[in-house]
Amino acid sequence: MRNLFVVLFCFLLIACKSEGKQEQKQNQEIMFHEDSFQNILALAKKENKLIFIDCYTTWCAPCKWMDKYVFINKDVASYYNKNFINVKLDMEKGEGLKLRDTYGVKSFPTYLYLNAEGELVHKSGSKMSVERFIEEGRNALNPKKAIGLLAKNYEKGFLNLDDKVQYAIMLKGADGAKSKKVLNEIYSEVDSNYMQTYSGWKIIEAFTDNNQSNLFKTLNNNKKHYTEMAGIESVNKIYERVLLNDIYSNLEEKDSLLFFSKLDSLKNVSLNSRTVPILHCDYYLRNMDPENFIKTSNYYVDNDLKNDPETIAFIARSATRYSQPLNHKVLEQASVLITKAYRTESPSYGTVSTYADIQNKIGNKEEAIRAGELAVKMADTISSKIKKIAEKNLQDMQ
Repeated sequence: MRNLFVVLFCFLLIACKSEGKQEQKQNQEIMFHEDSFQNILALAKKENKLIFIDCYTTWCAPCKWMDKYVFINKDVASYYNKNFINVKLDMEKGEGLKLRDTYGVKSFPTYLYLNAEGELVHKSGSKMSVERFIEEGRNALNPKKAIGLLAKNYEKGFLNLDDKVQYAIMLKGADGAKSKKVLNEIYSEVDSNYMQTYSGWKIIEAFTDNNQSNLFKTLNNNKKHYTEMAGIESVNKIYERVLLNDIYSNLEEKDSLLFFSKLDSLKNVSLNSRTVPILHCDYYLRNMDPENFIKTSNYYVDNDLKNDPETIAFIARSATRYSQPLNHKVLEQASVLITKAYRTESPSYGTVSTYADIQNKIGNKEEAIRAGELAVKMADTISSKIKKIAEKNLQDMQ
């Protein structure tokens, strides 16, 4: 009897530990169900939940990034495990092939939110932060923000003006042509008083992209009003976007006074510490001015970018894209820059592969091959597609 009691006690202990581990795992990462699509629909109906589908491919680097940094976040896990039936589907095999066509999945990752009838409630995609990914989940559960529900109500003529604004904004990243159609419809209905409201501000925030548009003029003429409404950072983000579009469209013009006037304006509104250094260096590269490129890149590396090896590597990589054959002074400076980035504590795959490429270009074959081999190993943790590129680069060096 005593032995039977011990056996039962051990069985219960093991069961409790197993249940505890399962609960702990559920709190630490999204729990993805592995079952047929029909069974998933049935489960969603039984639990009265929406279905979240992560549409991925094996070669998709942003998909792997989401796996590594977002799906295992405890806040994400808590929210998605509580509110959704979660599924991962490879879009290149099995049921993924059919669902890819059914729901118009054209890029990866794509996130589908479906009801128990298999109807699209919400759709989004791309690599995103923990906060934004949770926000997408909230949007899916909010009838006023879920793009699938907004689409149905729009077609039925049920959306008021504020809802149309929300719909146009949600469409912006998913269907640009449809977004423009809805936006033009909104423009035909609004007046200057409406543009002073919060919904008017949301239109300006989402769709202002050049300094010749009526939206930009409205913002510029009422800057104080919108600053009080949304805050200076939000207003400056729009000015930054407009300036960047203007600068990039005229980057190869040799009017240095105009370029530096715009760059100075950008310095006053940009919240991104890497934007100005990249543009400043890029200007000299595009206009084939090695001396000023060297002087300028050295200044930023020693000051603004001292603790930003990724941006230093980006500038070094940019230096190899202009003037073929490469100007030897530019190439030497690219080598100086990428070496500084490479010698940081934990260089990224991009930095390592760029270092290998530049070492190869300056004739340092042995070092290039050593870095190329490291890049191949690092690519193993990213995607099969990236690994093939790394292997091809290494082969070209040997």
